[in-house]
Amino acid sequence: MSGTSNNARLTLLDCTLRDGGYYNDWDFPTPLIDTYLHAMAQSRVPVVELGFRFLEPSGYAGPTAHTTDAFIQDLTIPESITLGVMLNAKDLVTFSSGPSAAVDRLFAPASDSQVNLVRIATTWNELANLRPATDRLIELGYTVGVNLMQVHARSARELAEFGTWCAMTDVAVAYFADSFGGLYPSDIAPIVDGISSTFSGPIGCHLHDNLSLAMANSLAAIDAGVTWVDSTIRGMGRGPGNARTEYLAVELSRRKMLDLDVQPLLGLVADDFAHLHEEYGWGTNLFYVLSACHGVHPTYVQNMLGDSRFDAADIVAAIEELGRSGGASYSMDRATAATAPQSAASGSWDATGWCHGQDVLILGPGDSVLDRRHDIEKFIARVRPTVINLNLTPMVDPHLIDTYVVCNPMRAKLDLLHLPSDSTPVVAPDSITSLIRDSRPHHPVHAYGFDVTPGTFSIDASQCSIPHGIVTAYALAVAACGGARSIALVGLDGFPVSDPRHSEMVDVFESFVRVDGAPPISALTPTSYPVRASSLYAPAES
Repeated sequence: MSGTSNNARLTLLDCTLRDGGYYNDWDFPTPLIDTYLHAMAQSRVPVVELGFRFLEPSGYAGPTAHTTDAFIQDLTIPESITLGVMLNAKDLVTFSSGPSAAVDRLFAPASDSQVNLVRIATTWNELANLRPATDRLIELGYTVGVNLMQVHARSARELAEFGTWCAMTDVAVAYFADSFGGLYPSDIAPIVDGISSTFSGPIGCHLHDNLSLAMANSLAAIDAGVTWVDSTIRGMGRGPGNARTEYLAVELSRRKMLDLDVQPLLGLVADDFAHLHEEYGWGTNLFYVLSACHGVHPTYVQNMLGDSRFDAADIVAAIEELGRSGGASYSMDRATAATAPQSAASGSWDATGWCHGQDVLILGPGDSVLDRRHDIEKFIARVRPTVINLNLTPMVDPHLIDTYVVCNPMRAKLDLLHLPSDSTPVVAPDSITSLIRDSRPHHPVHAYGFDVTPGTFSIDASQCSIPHGIVTAYALAVAACGGARSIALVGLDGFPVSDPRHSEMVDVFESFVRVDGAPPISALTPTSYPVRASSLYAPAES
């Protein structure tokens, strides 16, 4: 591993195909991999981590998820490149036959493989059971590194114990990973000091870019004594990504710490990975900054950004809830639960008869409202329905709105600034009415409770049970309890059929029409939902 200067002994490890694979399921085309490896060699980047070796596949993943010796044999590997792969400690310590057997399932002796370096990503709790795996890898002839993830949560004592563990197990490189991207440059030196107090070997760092500090933190780590540094082309990596190889190449060459040539990287940066960047859009944003601040695993953000069920407010709500409830380990089910509105078992307002015998118009947030706002306002002025606005941002002239309905606390927090300062009441569960009273003591609010019970739509005087925690379902219940004669919809355009939210909304409408005495529903603007179609422009029905 020779790509270090004589005075700094620094090693740059590029892990683009491993960490970047979180975006494309590790399905990089072989010609791109060969081009990448050639550019790494020409740039004199000494170490490339080619991918993972997952023990058990959980669905389709491309070749660099498994990075088998057979796959590597079909690549053109430059002689100057040291090849590495990464393992997840969780796979090893939970293997039914034990960590050593897991290693034997994945690895031949190093003499029969083009892989030299094996790194293991571990949490603090997994470390205690990991030694049989590192011992076996060393027996097989591999250089072993161990990456301690979520280092922000480790005390100075624990960092020293990690260093002791690495020394006792003959680990070649003791790595720390800023898994949530929440570290600042001033945080780095104490981490390095803690590990180096008991470990005299090389220390490495893997730093994420949630706060746009991966580059600054990498340089701070080098200044603190780290001699192995991870990076990726264009920062392609899990969540917001990592320190950029091309930027580090320029800076470390300028500092004369490494003799690197950035010119061969330009094609990758400006062409191949530029196209991938355009397609997958990694990089930091407000959501990743929030996840770093709340100690939430960045994969939550990455997957919610790619899941059409989550809009911006949902993601913010999920991050804040996960920060409170524990989002250090990843589970998409937990993210979905975190965005669900908080249910209230009861409410203090009796909604019976509040709109008795009246035609109700529910205003949704769809593009059809923006496109037809003037016509909708003319319709309201002509027909005079009771107008319910979903959430707290008025979709038409606020003077035409009779009530706002909201059931998601985070949505209420985000929209509260948009709520006009007038006397139009807000209907919401207790938790939200309390929030509004705190910020606007004189604004009228009505506390109507609800709970989410799949497969159920029932309506009582002061609360309802709805099948999904969707504000449309809550508004339908409020209108039905109030005695509406009919319900018309505008701005509920619908989602694509493949979108999970579409099936949830369909379930809401199909469940509502089965409620005894439910008023008839029609849509006055285009919609994909199973309700009777009418038109904003049709003559008023008598």
